[in-house]
Amino acid sequence: MTTTVTKLALSLLGAAGISFLSLTPARAVILVEPIVTSVNEDIFNTKKPRILTDFQPGQVIEYGVPDVANNFLNNTGYDIESLVFDLKTLSYTNPDSTPAFDNEPVEWGDVNGDGKIGLSNNPDLKDIFTDINISGTTITFSGGVIRNGSIFYNPFATLPNLAPGAGIIPPIPAEQTDKDGPIRVASYYTAIPESTNVLGVLVLGAVSVALKLKRSLHY
Repeated sequence: MTTTVTKLALSLLGAAGISFLSLTPARAVILVEPIVTSVNEDIFNTKKPRILTDFQPGQVIEYGVPDVANNFLNNTGYDIESLVFDLKTLSYTNPDSTPAFDNEPVEWGDVNGDGKIGLSNNPDLKDIFTDINISGTTITFSGGVIRNGSIFYNPFATLPNLAPGAGIIPPIPAEQTDKDGPIRVASYYTAIPESTNVLGVLVLGAVSVALKLKRSLHY
């Protein structure tokens, strides 16, 4: 009798434990993925690219993601040899969203489901950079170049989709200019030295050699 009662008590406790665990919400991870590709022709045919100008190498800018997708015109005066992005939002809380978020961790991840981070899964978009390195909160795109005057595509996506008005985050009022998402990212780029500067260095070196040669002939 005692054994039967004990088994029944353990079964009830087990069932109660399972019910309690099922009521405990699993902690979600918010994934963020940028891609850097050739021009998105579909978007290019509907609106003009955003122009990157007065943006110096190493200068850090911050913005929200997911962002309103658009092409970019590199009008910086530099050939961009790498793009660096740093997650500034490391946990996200929003009691007004559906579902609500409570201090959920944010990290780089595979949002488009191709098994890779930072590469496009759209055959119409060609990845510009071949090397993608993740170190903590930073993701670096290198092994390619965005020429000055060229157009490229650099959208950010999140999983779940936190774009305002997409179903989880309420839409942003029409009068508000900034309509990007709530996750903050910092960004900067490194540049290849301008060809004019390289040419100047080569000319200066040639002149220096010529002067040394001329002096040596006079001795």
